[in-house]
Amino acid sequence: MSEDVPQYLAAHIHDRLADEADELGIRVDIRGDLVYLRGEVATPQQRQRVEAIARDIATGRRIRNEVHVVAVLEPEGEETLS
Repeated sequence: MSEDVPQYLAAHIHDRLADEADELGIRVDIRGDLVYLRGEVATPQQRQRVEAIARDIATGRRIRNEVHVVAVLEPEGEETLS
């Protein structure tokens, strides 16, 4: 697999994110020497982990981390099913 071909590099990053960070919803786009990471995670630590994995793979490229941390709130009260 050639890491110089953007599609292969994006697929490789995506696979590692799934394997190592359990992140399936992160979009990886490559334009020139920029790697864009987009999506949502539950914690700042997950966001940092996503970026670290991409940096490890995309040596020599700049990373643009546009991953957002979203709050996952506990439900209020019980849900009544009818």
